[in-house]
Amino acid sequence: LDPTVTGNPLRWTMTQLRRKLPAMLGRAGYEQIALQIDPSQLMPTLDEVEAKACEMAISKRRTVRHNRGTDVIEAGNIRFGLEMRVAGQGDGGMAIHVLGDIAGQEIELLAFDCFRIYPHYHYGPRYKNERIYLDKTLVPDPFKWALNQFKGGKLPAMLTRAGYPTVAAALDEGLIAEKLPEVEARAQTMLSA
Repeated sequence: LDPTVTGNPLRWTMTQLRRKLPAMLGRAGYEQIALQIDPSQLMPTLDEVEAKACEMAISKRRTVRHNRGTDVIEAGNIRFGLEMRVAGQGDGGMAIHVLGDIAGQEIELLAFDCFRIYPHYHYGPRYKNERIYLDKTLVPDPFKWALNQFKGGKLPAMLTRAGYPTVAAALDEGLIAEKLPEVEARAQTMLSA
């Protein structure tokens, strides 16, 4: 769901269930079930579901706090942190941390986990943690894909989506372009080790 359009995704979902569940079931091919719904019994149950979902959204929220990387390359108001990460189930690989200073504290703004098995990236891993997995069929080399996002000028839009528009606005894209060969070379050295 796009929260820009829907507002709070949980609230939007519960509103749709309260108003349109029978129609949704009918459209999915379950007309007989839709006809058996008793709204007087459904509404209290949906209230319970919403209360539990709200509780879980707060208590079970998953955010991530990565290391900053073993090798850090300054690029104006951001830094690229590079790290060879080991994850569970034999996964792992190069991680690229895009770091910046917010209120005097270094914050990981974006993270690209270029893993062998489950490559993914995070928008705002520390607070927002919107994680997007890459399909290895479409993106066979996640590290190259991440670098191509930087080279293709996607960093400002990605930082804005992560919740850091002021960092995005202050980027020195010329300096970043100058630093990317160093990021790539250092990462390749780490990958070869």
